[in-house]
Amino acid sequence: MNKIVHLGLFLAIVSAIAGGALAFANQMTAPVIAENNERQEKESLVAMYPDASENDFKVVNKTFNSKTVQKVYEYKNVYIFNMSVSGYKEGTVFLVSIDKDTKKIDEYNAISNGDTKGLGSQVTEAPFKKSLEGKDATGELDTISGATVSSGPVVNGIHEAAKLVDKLK
Repeated sequence: MNKIVHLGLFLAIVSAIAGGALAFANQMTAPVIAENNERQEKESLVAMYPDASENDFKVVNKTFNSKTVQKVYEYKNVYIFNMSVSGYKEGTVFLVSIDKDTKKIDEYNAISNGDTKGLGSQVTEAPFKKSLEGKDATGELDTISGATVSSGPVVNGIHEAAKLVDKLK
């Protein structure tokens, strides 16, 4: 019985030390990860609109009751939504710009995708991007055959963003 108490106490101490080390590592890396994500996002914005500078994109400071809309930018006549949607595995983070007046998709740019390579990752490729751009964001948008678990949430996210355009005006 005494041996069980000692082993239990030893495991508790080891667990506390390991938990503290993980918390410390998280505290040290969280700002770096956030900075890298923001830099990647700004690079994606400039990639969407090469004539713009990082300072041309104004953050819209409104809160939304949305699990997918991470941030909204305003640039000229479009709103650019930073979206994070679930998929087959890790889901997709993407930017979609929607014209304020026509609600047409101006640009689409996938930032990251953690789904199956070859199928789910097609949401990051040019054919899917071209199938979206210029289309009505409130209308029917094509999904990728065989990868609807990855492309369906992207389309649903775009529809959600289109509904928010009127609230931003």
